[in-house]
Amino acid sequence: MTPTAQVDIVLVQHLLNYWAERGINMDQIWPILGIDSKSPLPRWVETDRVADAYDYVDRHLSDPMFPFDLGIYMARRDMPLQRLLRYASSLKKGIEALVPYVYLNTGSLRYTLDVDASDVVTIGVERHPERHVSPLQLCAAVIIMAGVCRDVLGAAYQTDDITVRIPSDHIHDVNEVSDYLRMSVVASSSYSFEISASAWVRIGPDPQTVMFRSVQRELARQDQRFREHIVLYEELKDILQMCLMRRNVSQDGVADQLGISVRNLQRRLRALGTTYQNLLDEARQGLSMKLICEGDLPLYEVAYMVGYTEPSAFYKAFRRWTGSTPGDYRQAYLSTINAISVEDE
Repeated sequence: MTPTAQVDIVLVQHLLNYWAERGINMDQIWPILGIDSKSPLPRWVETDRVADAYDYVDRHLSDPMFPFDLGIYMARRDMPLQRLLRYASSLKKGIEALVPYVYLNTGSLRYTLDVDASDVVTIGVERHPERHVSPLQLCAAVIIMAGVCRDVLGAAYQTDDITVRIPSDHIHDVNEVSDYLRMSVVASSSYSFEISASAWVRIGPDPQTVMFRSVQRELARQDQRFREHIVLYEELKDILQMCLMRRNVSQDGVADQLGISVRNLQRRLRALGTTYQNLLDEARQGLSMKLICEGDLPLYEVAYMVGYTEPSAFYKAFRRWTGSTPGDYRQAYLSTINAISVEDE
């Protein structure tokens, strides 16, 4: 679980409030998210767990307007990204400042920005290629951003200023959805929305330059802390892989390598939104894949080198990591290498 694959707890809290209002059984949601409802909330929640929670909600709510209602609800929450758009002098200034920071909230989702020759702007939503993302999440992500843009335009907003493009699976009645959102809605293969050229540069109803810059600085600080977390995360994984090779994976040993106390190490892991055991599991995965692909060690020796005394336990873990056995993984890797070699001859 890398730091980039987590969802900010503030966003999760808003989701929880909305789901509770809609009558979802929260006793089922808490364990899906991996949260103890009686303990302090974590700083982050694994993005795969959030996607699983979305899937659960989607199965238990039959309302076809649910993703659109959720999107508008979330668009009106008070979070830094929403504030950045509201304080901007125009959508152009706000969205260009916002796009680089979206990952701080969403983890596995990214917004893309494209301007065509006619100055029509397309904001797309992309998913992390290695993570589970619910279609409901993608749909809601489009509506959230489009909804904020609509509200930012205020009284100057016109229906053709924004066109939402989502797969037809989400649209039971295009007219009802369009009327509810007060935006044009079109069936598409992508998850995106368009902003007209005039709306893109239109001056907002209440630009606040000082507040806009304040939110920018806040997001820049979050971004800096996040990048520091990534550096620490990669350093910890490297150290753990070395410790695995030395057969010493105690927290004391890792803390010594970093020159910090065990308590400090645990505090840093909490800041990353992970645990020592999760990080050790990832280090074992990375090292085992490297040993399998880059050498000819017997698989039982690979198992031993990554900390498993029983090959059967290693095989079970490897299947959990990759979906295949160590032997099949090595064979697939060698087949790919051989195929590339033949093409190069």
